[in-house]
Amino acid sequence: MKENTVSIGLLGCGNVGQGVVKGILLHSNKILRKLGITLVVSKALVQDISKERAIEGVILTQKPQDILDDPEIEVVVEVMGGEHPTYSYIKEALDKGKHVVTANKLLLALHGAELQEIAQRKGICLLYEGSVLGGIPILRTIQYGLAGDQVKKICGILNGTTNYILTQMVESEKGYEEALQEAQEAGYAESDPTMDVTGLDAACKLVILCRECFDLDIPLEEVEIKGIQGLTPEEVAEQKRQGRVPKLVAEASIIDQSSSGLEKSREGIIAKVGVQWLSREAILSHVSGVDNGLSLETQLVGDLFWKGPGAGGLATGGAVLSDIVEIAKKVVVERSIGNAAR
Repeated sequence: MKENTVSIGLLGCGNVGQGVVKGILLHSNKILRKLGITLVVSKALVQDISKERAIEGVILTQKPQDILDDPEIEVVVEVMGGEHPTYSYIKEALDKGKHVVTANKLLLALHGAELQEIAQRKGICLLYEGSVLGGIPILRTIQYGLAGDQVKKICGILNGTTNYILTQMVESEKGYEEALQEAQEAGYAESDPTMDVTGLDAACKLVILCRECFDLDIPLEEVEIKGIQGLTPEEVAEQKRQGRVPKLVAEASIIDQSSSGLEKSREGIIAKVGVQWLSREAILSHVSGVDNGLSLETQLVGDLFWKGPGAGGLATGGAVLSDIVEIAKKVVVERSIGNAAR
């Protein structure tokens, strides 16, 4: 393998996986020009090899070991979703010293602390920028940009599917079922939308944000969760007449402001997901369609706000690609140092 080439193995090749491949092909010249790195997706794990996919030059396999046991593959990108068998695949990849990129919020909410400990022990990377806000690079901002500050409160719209449904219910006066069907037809909702509409997806992302912002591992079962299924057109119309709109809001805050950092216990954090009726003065009320929005209140800077696409393969694929590039830089530098030492 050439010194500046990094080989990638994909676990899964659905919308996000194909978005990653497209992103690499689209920006390969830019990445090579700016960083001197060539990214190659060599293999992808799929369920059905015969299924037509908009990718070329990638070896498709139904055997995970074709990727996990391949010594040429240095970066494993997981875009399968779900907890099992994904958890065992990622754990095995990390144990074998492969860097891992994932956008799997459920897996990270349930096992993120354990997997991060393995990565740190092995001296490798486990990156997951695409797991929280789609294409918005929020985790790096928290990890690096706010490293010298303390987040006191998290408040955001973290699920693009439910935000799209609620927007349709308000703006087009559609019922919940009709708005959900439209979201599915547009590709914004899965055929089984349970994780989204129950609020579980947003809760998983909130757990990840709590880990990053508060340095605390909040168990998913301790997050108070209520979804959007019970909303009626009549309720939406009545609240709309009063100048309020429904948003599925995830929020967490430090109750005891006298403590900070590692001194905090999770008993000092309140975390919940549920529908809130927001006035037009609230900044999150203007986050519409599939967009996500996040507001952070910090000790030094004060109030910060981000908004951007939160649903769709290309948005998440772009975040996954940024993680791949960060790891690829590390791989090439370490390879160069190793070659020089020899």
